[in-house]
Order: sequence, then structure tokens, then C-alpha cells
Amino acid sequence: MKYLIRSIKYFFYFAFLTTVIILALVATGLAEGDIDTMFRGGASAIWKIAAFFVLVASVYPKVGFIRRKIQVERGWDEIRGLTIGYMQERQYELESESRETVTFRHRGALNRLTRMYEDRITLTLQEDGFEMEGLRKDVFRISAGLDYRLNPQQ
Repeated sequence: MKYLIRSIKYFFYFAFLTTVIILALVATGLAEGDIDTMFRGGASAIWKIAAFFVLVASVYPKVGFIRRKIQVERGWDEIRGLTIGYMQERQYELESESRETVTFRHRGALNRLTRMYEDRITLTLQEDGFEMEGLRKDVFRISAGLDYRLNPQQ
């Protein structure tokens, strides 16, 4: 269900961005305001563009969101403070914490909006560390920093 909701969100996000760009081009005079001259094929091209957005939006959640394993030799009780401190340095605040999962959300309203409120980072606790899930770029950036901080090189 989460995948379907993300796909629908991204379809509307892509449609909104395209509309804003087209309106900006028309407002600045770089494009004519007539759909028939703006697109090859006129208004029928809008359906082709929408079909393309459906295709991209149906694939994007699979590509844009990942899980990444971080191995830590210490237990969660030992690394909890370091992890929460690191996330706070990166403008993430603790949203919820249970025995198995810990979730963080971004503090900044603008960053949350640009990520379409898909800014949640979820840590699933495991025996030998945890698995991080979220937006690809955020997970790569945060997991690399956390791995460095939690597993200092000798």
C-alpha cells in the first residue's frame, strides 16, 4: 500500500512541476500560451505526457527508496545516544521508538515539502546492527556518516 501511495504522490508531483515550468515559460514569453503550438500534437500530447508520468511514478518508489544495512558490534542501548545525536546534527528528530524500530523525521518544513513528506528514516534494529530505510540520497549520506561514527577506524 505504501508503494501505491508513493507512486500516486510522485505522479502528482511530476505533473505539478511540469505545470509550474510550463507556466513560467509562458509567463516569461519563452513559450506561447496555446497548447496546440506548445506541444507537437496539441492537446492529445497531454495524455502521452500523463502516460509517461504514470510510468515514471510507478517505477520511482522502487528506485528512489532503499534499505541499507549498518553493522555495529555494540547493542542499541550503547549506540542510542550517538545515533540520536548524529541524526539531530543532520536536522532529523526522533519521531518514535520501539523495541524493533526507530523512526526520524526531518525538522525543516521546506525540506519535508520538497521530499513530499517522504522524509522518514526508519531504523530496524537487528542483532548485529540495524537496517536503515528511506530516500536513497538520504540513506546513503546518513548511513555513511553513522557507520563512520559508530564504527571508528582503529
